[in-house]
Amino acid sequence: MKIYTVIVTYNAMRWLGRCLECLKASTVDTSTVIVDNKSTDDTLSFVRENYPDIMVFAQEENLGFGQGNNVGIRYAMEQGADYVLLLNQDAYLFPDTLRLLCEASDGVSLLSPVQMNGDGSALDKMFRFLLSESETSLADDVLTGKGVRDAYEMRRVSAACWLMPASVVRNVGGFNPLFFHYGEDDNYLCRLHYHGIKVFVVTAAKMSHDRGEHGNVNVFNAGKLHRDILKVACDVNMGLPQRLKCYVRRLYECYAWDLRDGRYVPFAWLGQMWWLLTHRGLVSKSREKEKTKGMLWL
Repeated sequence: MKIYTVIVTYNAMRWLGRCLECLKASTVDTSTVIVDNKSTDDTLSFVRENYPDIMVFAQEENLGFGQGNNVGIRYAMEQGADYVLLLNQDAYLFPDTLRLLCEASDGVSLLSPVQMNGDGSALDKMFRFLLSESETSLADDVLTGKGVRDAYEMRRVSAACWLMPASVVRNVGGFNPLFFHYGEDDNYLCRLHYHGIKVFVVTAAKMSHDRGEHGNVNVFNAGKLHRDILKVACDVNMGLPQRLKCYVRRLYECYAWDLRDGRYVPFAWLGQMWWLLTHRGLVSKSREKEKTKGMLWL
């Protein structure tokens, strides 16, 4: 099997050495591709000096997480990849992670390992939340003594570590460029659901994600309202009445935040709705494109 690991980097020196050494220690070989989003630290020189066999795509501008991954995914598919592993720069595989994912793969579903925190002592906070949101029977299986199954279907799982069979890429393509950073994985999962592609977490496979709840919290919070509106606007599983209902609920949440700590205000909601109105053609075309199968945005 040809397995290509795509890592999008941006000022990655804090994590990258450990991330790449974990890949070297993997019991399954993988060709690593780094797409660097114009780092201003020593990321590029570090990779070129210490890992000369790694294919590096140095960008002249910061493409964001999704479009950076698209560069690597496109290259992997051109090389005839059977699988593409998306891996964050701050994520560390266990030696048998890739082997366990490949052994569990049915060739048509997207897989994730269990995502742990940085030192592997507990679940990643966001992974724990998404696990509970997915309403799996995992807790029941554990607490009733039934035993843990090999895999559980998930509604959502962070793209910190995704094993994507080539068939998934051929049917769904890459990330939507409307999402610069954060939200692109949620949008991608909506498209998978629309096309009948399942997502599973493989319980025997583990990895560590060395971050807080959202990685760069300032970046996450700064764009959250825009992302939330955009995710709804682009969701191919929703009709117009459902989207309008979500917009109204978001307005109510803005009022709640305003009363609580001022993080969001209704005027910010109006600004986002105005943006959506003035870009409705772009968003509508994007949503219609996502309903088609193919190597979208690659």
